[in-house]
Amino acid sequence: MKIVQVINAMITNKSKISNVLRNDKEYFFLYNGKYKWSITKSDNEEKYYIHFYPADDLSLQELSQWGDWEGFNYVTYSSEDLKTKEAVESFRELYQLVVNKVFGIDDIFDNIINDVN
Repeated sequence: MKIVQVINAMITNKSKISNVLRNDKEYFFLYNGKYKWSITKSDNEEKYYIHFYPADDLSLQELSQWGDWEGFNYVTYSSEDLKTKEAVESFRELYQLVVNKVFGIDDIFDNIINDVN
């Protein structure tokens, strides 16, 4: 399915993931400075959900604080619906990448790896 290709493109171009915001267990982010997404994981199983928000009238901050999703336009993709090993691995990798970005882990790791002193 095309969503797995999209997720893999995001992983490959991780520098284009920005403005990561956490709301409880969901992580909202921009891709390429304009596409609004969020990703979350179920508590007790390895099920991942990624949501795309086409609304241009709300900021990422406003989306991350939105309370009532009924009647709101967004698209959801689930690793459970796709049921392939590649899909689960791609969802998992993107989830971890976004979580790391919210805490600045990649920058910290890069600093440690590149520290030659």
